[in-house]
Amino acid sequence: MGSKGERTRAEVIQRTAELMNQRGFLAASMGAVVEATGLQKGGLYRHFESREALAHEAFDFAVGQVRDRLLAAVGSATRAPDRLLAMLDAYGDSGNDVPLPGGCPIMNTAIESDHADPALRKRAQAAMQAWQGMVMRIVDDGMRCGELRAGVDAPAFASVFIACIEGGVMLSQLHGHPRHLQAARAHLRDQVHDLIPSAGEQP
Repeated sequence: MGSKGERTRAEVIQRTAELMNQRGFLAASMGAVVEATGLQKGGLYRHFESREALAHEAFDFAVGQVRDRLLAAVGSATRAPDRLLAMLDAYGDSGNDVPLPGGCPIMNTAIESDHADPALRKRAQAAMQAWQGMVMRIVDDGMRCGELRAGVDAPAFASVFIACIEGGVMLSQLHGHPRHLQAARAHLRDQVHDLIPSAGEQP
C-alpha cells in the first residue's frame, strides 16, 4: 500500500490535479494548492522540489485519468467501429461527464501554456499524440481486417475525431449545456457508420 509519505504525496497530486484542471496548471496559486491539499508550503516542498514539478505531476495524473477511461472504453469492444463508438461513449452526453472536473487537461493546458512552460507544453503534445495514435491504430486495424472501408486517411480522421470531441466538450462547458457535445458525438457516430462497408461491398 506504500508508506504514509507516499500516500500523502499521491493524495496531494490528485487534489492538485483536480484544482489545476479547473483553475489552470499555470494559473492556480500556491495558496489555492495549500487550501486544496491541507498542507502548508513547507510540507508541499518536502514532497515536490518546486511548484512547477508539482504542476507537471498533477498534469500527468490528470492525463492518466483520461487515458485510463479511454482505454477501458476501447477495451470493451473488439471490432474497429465499436471501439471508435466506445471512445465517444466514454464522454457521455454531458460536457461535464469527464474524468476530472474542468474538462480535458490536454486541451486546457494547450490553451493555457502556449510557450510559458515549455516542459508542460511538451507533456500536452505527447499526451495528444498518444490519443491520436490510439485512434489511428484502430482505423488502420479496421481497414486491415475489413471492418472499415479501405482508403481512410487515418491521421486526418484522428485529427477531426479528436477535434470534434474536444470542441464539443469546450462548448458545452462554456455554455453550460450538453447539446454541443451531443451534436459533436452524433456527427462522429455518423462518420464512423459511414466507414463501415455495406453488405456485399468489398472493404
